[in-house]
Amino acid sequence: MAKGSSKAGTGKYGGGMTGGNTSVTVKSSHPLTEEISKGGGAFANEIMNTRDAFESEYGPAVKNMNLSVATFSNSSVLGAYGGDTLYMAEKYVKNKNLTAAMKQAEQSGFHPGIGKRTGAEAVASHEIGHRLGEVAAQKAGISQRDIVARAAAKLGIKTENMAGHISKYARTNYGETIAEASADVYCNGAKATRVSKAIMSEVKAILK
Repeated sequence: MAKGSSKAGTGKYGGGMTGGNTSVTVKSSHPLTEEISKGGGAFANEIMNTRDAFESEYGPAVKNMNLSVATFSNSSVLGAYGGDTLYMAEKYVKNKNLTAAMKQAEQSGFHPGIGKRTGAEAVASHEIGHRLGEVAAQKAGISQRDIVARAAAKLGIKTENMAGHISKYARTNYGETIAEASADVYCNGAKATRVSKAIMSEVKAILK
């Protein structure tokens, strides 16, 4: 996640990290439940709790995700999503540092505000958003742009203008638009932008 967001794939269902974006060296990899049982620390617990909250809200699309601690060739990467794995940058596993990094990104408008969430929760909610967008697009047989377009039509906003209501990074591509909307809704709840709420409502309608 470049400065808190994963770089997106370029295919029809693109989203999350792909090999062409940044190289990753996995330091350890476990199913989330195994990471918790081994005492993965506060950050692992927060990611697990975030995953559980998304499963409750959006269904089983996130059920079998793995957690990996990794290093990235791009030092600004905080986390990434690829396949069924959520990658967290090794240097940011201390949640205090990760929260500070996300707060800095929030202040510049690069990412949505994180509300009262921690950095681990904010990063995880974005990466899980990649998973949701990817699975929803596959299930509906449409692109992630189409999901954003459905929400745009209901709000009376041009599809290409939707991301600008969420964050600077949301403008990267439609996979990132959905991932940023996911983080916005999870972190800010009722205070999330109406655009983020509309996008995630479309995702939920497909997945539930």
